[in-house]
Amino acid sequence: MGQNPQQTMPKATPGTGPETTRASHDSFDAELLAKIDGTRLSVGYHNPFLIQEPDLIWLVLKGSLDIFAVPVVAGKIVGTGQHLLRVEAGELVFGMAPAPAQPAGPPSSADESAAQAGQTQIALRAVATMGTELYRARRRDIEDEDFDIIVVDWIDTWIGQLATVLMPVGGPRADGFLEAEPGLEYPAKRVLLPQARDTIWLQADQGEAKVAGNWPIPGAGEGRWFPLSGNLWLACENACTLSGIYTPTALFRGALWQSLDGFHRVFMGALAKRLAENQQRDAARLEQRAAGDRLTFGGALRRIAGILRPLGADRNLTEGLDATADPLHEAARLVAAASGISIAPPARAKNPLAHPLEEIARRSQVRTRRVLLRDQWHRQDNDPLLGYLGADQRPVALIPDGPRRYRLIDPSTNTEQPVTDQVAEQLAGEAQVLYRPFPAHALNVREVLRFGLAGLRLDPATVLAMGLLTGLLALATPIATSQILSDIIPRADVSMHLMLVAGLVLAALGAAAFAVARSFAMLRLQTRMDARIQTAVWDRLLSLPVSFFRDYTAGDLADRANGINAIREVLSSTVIQAALNLVFSVFSLVLLFWYSWKLALVALAVVLVILGLSFLVTLMQLPLQREMIGRGGKIEGLVFQLLVGLSKLRISAAEARAFARWAEQFSITKDLTYRARRLAALQQVLNALFPLIASIVFFAMISFALNKSANPGGAEFAMAQSGFGIKEFLGFLPAFGQFSGAMTALLGTLTTLITIVPLYERARPILEAIPERSELKADPGALDGHIEFSSVLFRYDPQVPPAVNQVSLRIPSGSYVAFVGASGSGKSTLVRLLLGFEQPESGGVYIDGRDISGLDMQAVRRQIGVVLQNGRIMSGSIFDNIVGSLPLTIDDAWQAAEMAGFSDDIKQMPMGMHTVLPDGAASLSGGQRQRLMIARALVHKPRILILDEATSALDNRTQDVVNKSLAKLNMTRIVVAHRLSTIERVDRIFVMRQGSIAESGGFRELMDLNGEFAELARRQMV
Repeated sequence: MGQNPQQTMPKATPGTGPETTRASHDSFDAELLAKIDGTRLSVGYHNPFLIQEPDLIWLVLKGSLDIFAVPVVAGKIVGTGQHLLRVEAGELVFGMAPAPAQPAGPPSSADESAAQAGQTQIALRAVATMGTELYRARRRDIEDEDFDIIVVDWIDTWIGQLATVLMPVGGPRADGFLEAEPGLEYPAKRVLLPQARDTIWLQADQGEAKVAGNWPIPGAGEGRWFPLSGNLWLACENACTLSGIYTPTALFRGALWQSLDGFHRVFMGALAKRLAENQQRDAARLEQRAAGDRLTFGGALRRIAGILRPLGADRNLTEGLDATADPLHEAARLVAAASGISIAPPARAKNPLAHPLEEIARRSQVRTRRVLLRDQWHRQDNDPLLGYLGADQRPVALIPDGPRRYRLIDPSTNTEQPVTDQVAEQLAGEAQVLYRPFPAHALNVREVLRFGLAGLRLDPATVLAMGLLTGLLALATPIATSQILSDIIPRADVSMHLMLVAGLVLAALGAAAFAVARSFAMLRLQTRMDARIQTAVWDRLLSLPVSFFRDYTAGDLADRANGINAIREVLSSTVIQAALNLVFSVFSLVLLFWYSWKLALVALAVVLVILGLSFLVTLMQLPLQREMIGRGGKIEGLVFQLLVGLSKLRISAAEARAFARWAEQFSITKDLTYRARRLAALQQVLNALFPLIASIVFFAMISFALNKSANPGGAEFAMAQSGFGIKEFLGFLPAFGQFSGAMTALLGTLTTLITIVPLYERARPILEAIPERSELKADPGALDGHIEFSSVLFRYDPQVPPAVNQVSLRIPSGSYVAFVGASGSGKSTLVRLLLGFEQPESGGVYIDGRDISGLDMQAVRRQIGVVLQNGRIMSGSIFDNIVGSLPLTIDDAWQAAEMAGFSDDIKQMPMGMHTVLPDGAASLSGGQRQRLMIARALVHKPRILILDEATSALDNRTQDVVNKSLAKLNMTRIVVAHRLSTIERVDRIFVMRQGSIAESGGFRELMDLNGEFAELARRQMV
């Protein structure tokens, strides 16, 4: 069971990639070709031909043939063709009768009558590449038993190619595999696939089964069998019993040729139906495009007309909605527009395993978060939301229409309404928030602040306005003080005194009210900026290429990321506070100049001196701050690593050495902190001395001026004569007190601002690194799994030898290959290059013939399952660890666990699939952890599976279970292994040495070669 007995292994070759196992024209000797009564043809792309005679065959001796489906009438092509497949040298093309062109629906079988009536038919057309050589013959010539062995290979290859046309990648998820055994029972409604590289012929002994939901399997009495290969899947309508055979058995029983003709008729009928559906889809797409153009044109006219809309008039949010588009996409577009985000156009191909909104967010490079709608949410200040309305849960946009109001826009009905209590009750209890990412280029602090403040005009304006009003009210204190002490008290004017006191009380209450409003606006501003910038920072980190993280520990990187938020906190609070202090100081300084310009100049001079000294001390702190913050990040990284490896430290009794390493860094940091705080204390002394020194200078100047005056009227008369009397002096002192207080606060603010310099220097690598965005990258679609390395050269550092040195290899789709070699030979580096974690210095890595440098690698990686030797298990249930965030069921998790040989272990656990594991899964053995990670990689049915030392901890029995499961999978499988016993079933082995391929071939061929692989095997056996 499993592999087709007629498959042959490729020959072992030193240092080459996988070669095709199909026969080439050199495999046919003259004697064999002489038995076929045919004609040798030399053709090129300039002389295509139809392959519509069922009794003819074309053997490709050299070059290749591209097969197209074309519409024909009476043997003449009447339209454009669609490419189906390419036939390479050594492969055979079988003629097939045309099928009548038809609309979408059940295929017709009236081939002959359609042709006679001149009706349009679908036929196959062959176009040869330059220099192609063919051998055309009658099919009966190869039905002789002399051709049995090679005919099996030809037919299996041909069936596999046609199956790929009928069912390309991206079909439904498989629930099991078909076996070539008689009378096997299969459950109902389960998707079944042939095993990897198998061509299996089926008959229904009991029950009804359909291939791809369309074509029934022949019954046992019909004398025909239906072939399945590649991604062609089968499902039983009810529980059914099927018999399966391989191609050699079908040939031996004499049922092969009749069954092949039946499959050809099914293929041509399905092809005709698909072409008709494609035509209908193209027409619908053109109509949709025309409707979109009309809508765009109408929206442009409405925008032009909106120029004359009265100021303040409500804007109609339904303008520009596309009634023909997906309502979810339109709702997301409205929510995104309200958040300053651009939404990408809808994808042509849908990902069945992704939520539609997640797919929109992925294509648009934005993050989403689920929120709960409760407790009068629509009367609170929230972000734009994407909600779901009514029993049918149709998507709607919930857009803020003021601080405590929302409007609902329903793209399905093109309506708009306010969100009232009644409307809110009809909404689902959950909604989605879209988060705007940073621009995909290097950023500086100014751009980060602009990003955080985008659209937030009201709150900063409120803060500044409240500060301005508070500053104006603060002028009342010195003016009132001057009036009370100079005029009111000497005259004993009680009524005027009470009025001024009442006025000061009202000014204080007003200042307090303004301060409260300013604080609320400030809090709202900081909260909004924090939500925007923090999510954008972590989105940036998650979007950076993997190579970025090589230079930083986890703790250090977290400290750098948090530094961006610290910069935001300093700037959002300190800058505004500095602006307010500046406003206060300007108002007080104007009042000082109004009282006495001479003393005001003295005050200004004192301020400049103190400011200069304080700034000098701040500059002395800067190198200390820079080193403190840098070492703090190193300590966080060290502590994180020590905590993660605590069990290993205890096993090796290395706690004292770990503590000593931490203490060394910690003591240096504390010494730097002590030196920095000494300078900070000096700065505080200067700030405290500032008002005292200024007051001494003022009194000294006044005393000096009075002593020089010879006026007999006394000091008061002399001051009055100079225009600066007791009244002015009594007002000057409190005004200067306000001025000095504001300037002292401003000095502290400037000192705090200096600290953002080292914070920015540490955060700069994150802000300046270019994220791995895919706006300009091509969507890979559903992968087939063909991999090619072409002259790849890669090194981790320009000063070191290449880790991969001019490697060229091909891994056909569905292959099972292994990479072996000593540590450091380049095996894991090839995996990193394939995943796009590293970029080659020269050469290229191709998937399905496309350079991965031009593909959306996030979409590629979602179709690749990867299991690493040092992979980690997250905290949570086993089900959560296997399924993750995918919309899969517990049955999918059990199936993946069974394929990984882990299901029996789960059943013995107290809560089964819902058993909760701690972080790292310390409660599981090493082998159980590896099998859990293998199940996690298999659950989403990837097109490429990579196992990097993923089975090193498995025992022999479990290893055999995993190997058998892997051998059945219809996907490209790549194994990096040191245990050579784990790769006996692979199709091809690559032996790596110093970054190059030293040998390649099958297990037995490499052992017989007696080279490096054989030496590795002998060492392991010893």
